Amino acid sequence: MTPITPARALLLLTVGLVCLITASGALIGALFGGVRGALLAAGCAGAAGTLGALFFRRRALRHFAAARREAGIRGYAEGIAHGVLLHVAAYEAAVFPRTGPLGVAAEERAARRTLAYRMAALDEVPRLVREAAADALAVLDAADRAGTEQALAQLATVVRQEYTRP
Repeated sequence: MTPITPARALLLLTVGLVCLITASGALIGALFGGVRGALLAAGCAGAAGTLGALFFRRRALRHFAAARREAGIRGYAEGIAHGVLLHVAAYEAAVFPRTGPLGVAAEERAARRTLAYRMAALDEVPRLVREAAADALAVLDAADRAGTEQALAQLATVVRQEYTRP
């Protein structure tokens, strides 16, 4: 079975409406003009309904395409912002490992730091998220545990508020 997409649902709706308009025209024509009136009214109503449906369908499909593009852009930016949060948290785990000060090698800590800074520097990252990430990275570089928790909480809050659905 073919899945119901917005374009397919719109097509089915407009075809149904055109059929309904055509049948209504035929009934009204039959009431006032007999068989010839029914054929004429059905033809006119069907043609008018088809033209209206085509106009409406094109307009709706343009709206669907714009909404799809906007959702893709928003989803991409949201994913990038969550990626920044993830990489900053991974860097925090390397700075303050649960296994003790020797739990993470210096190379791994440097690699996680580099990844966190690169993610935060991407052009697609919104300004508020970038600023909160910069604050968190600065506190992590200073190895301030209390400040790190607060900075990461602030970063998580900014990421969440930036993409809260209205």
